[in-house]
Amino acid sequence: MLTSERGQLLPSMLLVLSAAFWGLFWIPLRAFESAGLSAAWAGVGQFLTPCLVLLPIAVWLAARGKPTGLGCWKTAIFTGGAFALYTDSLLLTEVARALILFYVSPVWSTALEVMLMKRRLTAARVLAIVMGLAGLYVILGGNGDLPLPRNAGDWMALLAGMFWAYGSTRIRMSPEVTLFENVFSFFTFAALIGLAVALLPIAALGQPPSTDETLRFLPWLLLIAIGFLIPVMYMQLYAVKLVDPGRVGILFQSEVVFGIVSAAILTDEPFGWQEGIGATLVVAASLTEVAINRPSSARRRKKTGHVAT
Repeated sequence: MLTSERGQLLPSMLLVLSAAFWGLFWIPLRAFESAGLSAAWAGVGQFLTPCLVLLPIAVWLAARGKPTGLGCWKTAIFTGGAFALYTDSLLLTEVARALILFYVSPVWSTALEVMLMKRRLTAARVLAIVMGLAGLYVILGGNGDLPLPRNAGDWMALLAGMFWAYGSTRIRMSPEVTLFENVFSFFTFAALIGLAVALLPIAALGQPPSTDETLRFLPWLLLIAIGFLIPVMYMQLYAVKLVDPGRVGILFQSEVVFGIVSAAILTDEPFGWQEGIGATLVVAASLTEVAINRPSSARRRKKTGHVAT
């Protein structure tokens, strides 16, 4: 059954918190790159390691005849593939273009809500989308041109946003799938798709690490998997099961704010009036979505649809 207005507050807050963690994810990625591991292969490692950590639990569940999540591959291709493609898009195009093209996802999510979940398109939702996209455009230095896809990285970012919109919609419409199934399948397919992309003959993706390099990076990958990635994905996918996809996309745009602010504090990257105005618009979009675009009583009574996993 749909989560009530009050019941959506906690998962909405968890989405913003998980967005904050993802906004800080540039720190370990940059550290790996400085240590000699290309970002594409660092992404593969950071998706594969959590998968291996969770594998014993999946084997234990399979031995008892319970689902592990691999049966949810139709959903995981989109959720895991979204993050794998987005990570690689940051290498193949300008970061600002990748962020804007990926975070158009609330538009796709809202369209899917209307078409698949029979939601009503509200003025508050439209306002939140417009403010969020405007904030991203300002904070990332819009120069008056529309950020239409121009290269492989742009297309990856745009496709990643579409994948995430559809994947989060499927999770929302499949309440019977357990949280472990969603998390394990996410990491499994993110690793597989990330590996497939990393093996493409594109110089910017870098070379796979040697055995010695892998062993040197392994303790750090395990630390990030256990202390960061697994808890954050549990938090994020728990919230995705309870929050409508359009709201997920709008709230997750706050990742850009956390990323820009943290980079300004920890590096020499600027944070001036332009970044401040953009950040204010993104935050206003989130507040509009949570405070104004509330579920109606009719929606609260309506049951969630279902899709096969």
